[in-house]
This record gives sequence, C-alpha cells and structure tokens, in this order.
Amino acid sequence: MGAASMAHAAKSKPITSADTCSVSSIFGAGVTVTGCSGYYDKNLNKDSAFSDVKALLETDFGVILGSPWLEKINLDKDSSGSNISFVQAVAGRTIVGVHWGKNDTAFYDLTLSTNFTTFNIVSTNPTRNDGKGGISNVALYATNLAPVPEPETYAMLLAGLCLVGGIAKRRRAQSAG
Repeated sequence: MGAASMAHAAKSKPITSADTCSVSSIFGAGVTVTGCSGYYDKNLNKDSAFSDVKALLETDFGVILGSPWLEKINLDKDSSGSNISFVQAVAGRTIVGVHWGKNDTAFYDLTLSTNFTTFNIVSTNPTRNDGKGGISNVALYATNLAPVPEPETYAMLLAGLCLVGGIAKRRRAQSAG
C-alpha cells in the first residue's frame, strides 16, 4: 500500500513528503520486499511512538502488535553502514522500521528465506537529494508471521465448503428418499 493510504492512521506523525518509499531500499540474498509504507516524520522506532506505529502496521500490513518492537539496532548518528543483522532469528514474513537521520521513518514488509542472515539498506535517506541522512536505527517489529492469504484463497475455501455442503445435502436427500 502507498503512503497516502496511511496518512489517516498516524495523525501526529504526518508523511514528510509525497515521496513513496521504494522496495529497492532494502536488498540482500534471500530478501524479498513485498511492501513499503511511505516516509513518516520523526523517529517512529521508539517506545513513545508505539500507538502511531501500531495503527500504521495494522492499516498497511495487517499486523497486530503486542509490544513496540522485538529488537532495535541503534547505529551511529548518520551512519553510512548498511549491513543489518538481528540477534533474534528472523525468517518468513518480517516487518522492519528504518529511521534515517534527518527525520524520516519508513516501514517495510519483507519475506526472508530460511537461511537469511543479513540484509542491506541504502545508506542515505532516499528522500533527500543532498546525500545526507544516514541510517539512525532499525527496528524489528514482527517476524515469522503467517502470510496474508490472497482473496483467491478465500474464494477457493468457500467454493470447497459449498461443494462439500452440496454433496452432504444430496446424500441426505438420497438416503431419505
């Protein structure tokens, strides 16, 4: 989903610009970026912003959070380092928040392979044209999430239940008659 769809969810943390975040900002072996929420003003990877983040992730990624984050990596202010490795084992559907210095935070929905170890993030804030705004911190919000079923999956389930119900009804009618 785009950044515009989330503007209502975080009223206290507005989008900093019309820029939409790019799925190419995070990359690495075994990493597939399936979504990005857009850029939000301020550092949302902190406990005091949890209610805003909770609303954002529920709206954009369908993720229900019970705690602010599972793990947070603080980097030197305006760090140019971009290799991120969490201590906690991460795999499958994973949600991370990236705060670049100079006030932009974006949230990413990732699919990680089972042998995942490290991913890379572009080292400067993609919304700035001056090459400034290095990575400040990265927060792990959720990992090993069950994938969100596609609408076609629900349609097939419903069709199967109708078929089984129809067969059961026919058998009852045959045995009664």
